[in-house]
Amino acid sequence: MSKQITTSMNGPLASGGRMAGEERKLSILRAAVSLFSRRGFRGATTKEIAQASGISEAMVFRHFATKEELFAAILDHKACAEGLEDPCELVADAVRRKDDRAVFETLALTALQHHEKDTEFMRLLLHAALEGHQLTQMFWDKYMLRIYEFLSGYIRERQRDGAFRNIEPRVVVRALIGMTMHHSLNNSLWDPARRLLNITNERAAREFTEILLKGIINAPKQSKVTRRAATITRAPRKRRSKRDDLP
Repeated sequence: MSKQITTSMNGPLASGGRMAGEERKLSILRAAVSLFSRRGFRGATTKEIAQASGISEAMVFRHFATKEELFAAILDHKACAEGLEDPCELVADAVRRKDDRAVFETLALTALQHHEKDTEFMRLLLHAALEGHQLTQMFWDKYMLRIYEFLSGYIRERQRDGAFRNIEPRVVVRALIGMTMHHSLNNSLWDPARRLLNITNERAAREFTEILLKGIINAPKQSKVTRRAATITRAPRKRRSKRDDLP
C-alpha cells in the first residue's frame, strides 16, 4: 500500500461515534489478522471481517478494493510495527565492523523476539502456506528474499576475506533461519509450556550463533612445526624373539 498504517494494532480506537479513516483501516486489519490466524483464509470471509470491525462489507472494499490490497496492507503494517522493513539497518554497524557474531546474533534475536511477541501473525503465515495462499509468496518476495540476499552477500564478502569456509551462503542463511524458526514454533505451538527447553531468547540467539559460527569459520592453517608438534608419535613395538615363545 502507498500509505502505511502506523497506529498500534493492539491500541484502542479513538472514542466517538464514527471512526476516522485511519482508525477504520486499523479496525479492519485487526479483525482480518485475528480471523485469518484462527480460521485460515478459506474459513474467514470479508463479511465476517466487516462484522468484527463493526462496519459494512461495502466499507471494507472501500478501504481495500481487493483482497490483494488487504493482504499487502497486513504485511506492510506488521513490517512497520515490528521494524522488519530492512534487516540491513539492524546490523549496519556490525557489518561495517565485520563483527560476524553481532550480525548473526542480532538478526536471530530480533526474529525470536518478533515471533514471541506476535504469535498471531506466525499462525496466519502458517495458514497461508498450508492453503497455498498468495500471502505466502508476497511475504517471501518482500521480506524473506531480502534477508537471504543480504546475508548471502555478507557471507560471500567474509569468504573473500578468508574468514569463512567455502560453503554455499544460502545454506548458511537457511541454517540460521531454520534454528530460529524451529525454536519459535516449538515455543508458540508445540510446547508453549517449554517443558523440553526453557531458555531466554537472548541465550537461544547466542547459542544458535555459536553453533553456526563454529561450522563456517575458517580455522587458521597450522604451520609445519605446529603440525609436527601435534603429531603423536608411538614408540616402536618390541620384536618378539623365539626365546619369548618357549614354555
